[in-house]
This record gives sequence, structure tokens and C-alpha cells, in this order.
Amino acid sequence: MRCDRRPRAGLPALVLALAVMALWLTGCVGAFKQWGEETSLVTKSPSYDPAKLEHERLGVLSAVVGFGLEGYSLQVSRSLSTALDQSDHAIQVISPAEALSKVNGAGLATEYSAMMSMYVRSGILNQATLEKVGQALHARYVFLPTMAAFSQAMSGRLSFFGLRVFQTRISMLRLSVQLWDTRTGEIVWESSGEATLANEDVREFRIPFEEIAQRLWRRMLLDLWT
Repeated sequence: MRCDRRPRAGLPALVLALAVMALWLTGCVGAFKQWGEETSLVTKSPSYDPAKLEHERLGVLSAVVGFGLEGYSLQVSRSLSTALDQSDHAIQVISPAEALSKVNGAGLATEYSAMMSMYVRSGILNQATLEKVGQALHARYVFLPTMAAFSQAMSGRLSFFGLRVFQTRISMLRLSVQLWDTRTGEIVWESSGEATLANEDVREFRIPFEEIAQRLWRRMLLDLWT
């Protein structure tokens, strides 16, 4: 008996149609984002008055980050500085770069480094050194940002014949910030927050770290003025 196997005419057409649809989707569908955040006000000193911050110079110190995240230290500090700059309040923000330059110019590099190392071990900023830093910056208050965790994961959700069409990138970020009085060595305000951003797209789409951080900082800083 003769068996005549011929390719089905409809199969190549179906494959072609699916490929065209996939290409159309990748060209026309934009990113879909889901954002979740949670913030908590940890400490507010009884003497804290947000009105005192108006028209003040506020310094941003180098960020303290978790193990393995050292490369993000500058971005954490810079994103906080940017979020403060974009606030609607009359404040003058001393950026991390400017703060470090003034500290170094005042001959405080060794003391500053020792103060930050002590903070990592004890959670305390040495009051004597902190006061000198405040004098060098001409700032009564300084922010100390920290990042406990940051992770990103990506997975494909939908594919056609090996071509990945949809993919989801999940970013998780955990930040904290303290506001220190450089004259008294007191923590007058602090807040912590955690954010999760799920970004689904058909393209290789990566959201910059600073964009995610600024968004969380802005939410956390709302408590600064209340």
C-alpha cells in the first residue's frame, strides 16, 4: 500500500501568521507597569518641626548599602538628592558630590570615613565629627540614606515557536533614610519603605535604578513635611 504524505498547506500559513502577529505585538504594544509600595514612619523626634526645614540647607551624605550592593551607593544618594530637589518646598539641597567635596576640602576625609565606618557597626554618627561636617556644609541637618535590598528578576510569559513575546521584569527595592541634627547629634526624623515594580513588555525594556528609587523616595518624603 502506498502512503503519500504531503505537507499540509495550512501549516506554513499558520506559522507565518503567528510570526507576523508576534512582530506586530513587539512593535505596537508598550510597557505595562504595576507598582506597589509600602512606607512606614519609624521615628519623629518630639522636637521635630517640619517648618524649621524651610529655607534651610540640607546635606545628603554618602549612602550606606547592604553587602554586595556597594556599586549602588552613589545612585542611592543621588536619587534622594534629586527627589528632594524636585519637592515643592523651599529648601537648598547639597548634593552628595558637593557634600563630599566640602568635607574633603575641610580636611575631614579621615574623620568622615571613620564616622561612616562606625555607623555601619553601631548605627551611630559620631556627634563631634557630625558637627564638623555640618559646619563644613553650612547645614544644620543632613540626610543619611541606606539601601537594604535591591533585586531584579525576569521571566518569559508567552512565546511562539521559541520566540519570546512577553516578558516580566520584577524589581524590588528597600530603602531607609534618617535626618540628623548636626549640632546635637540627634536623629530628628527617619522613614523606611519598600517598593515592588512589575514591568511587562514585549521588548527588552529596562527601567533605570534611579527612576525606581526616586519614585519611592518621593513617597517616603511626604512624611517629612507633616
